[in-house]
Amino acid sequence: MKDEWKLFFSWLVIVTLLLLSECAPAPNITNKNITHELIEPLGTKHKYRKKPIVDKSYYCLIHEAAEIIYEVDGVLRVRQWSGYNWNG
Repeated sequence: MKDEWKLFFSWLVIVTLLLLSECAPAPNITNKNITHELIEPLGTKHKYRKKPIVDKSYYCLIHEAAEIIYEVDGVLRVRQWSGYNWNG
């Protein structure tokens, strides 16, 4: 067998092993743009980066303000967070 064929088959084996090895998969970064919507009973739409949980404050991407999620009769509702009352 000529040296060119030996080199070709060696290259073919190496490439095949590299393609089948799956040693270093790329990280999954496609989930960065996922948002969670919350629509109140009157139709007001809110959008958050994280899934809203009751009694937590989240930044609404639509209203550009912090909002607190609360629940009344099993329905999630939102009120705008006005900040701390430092005057007592």
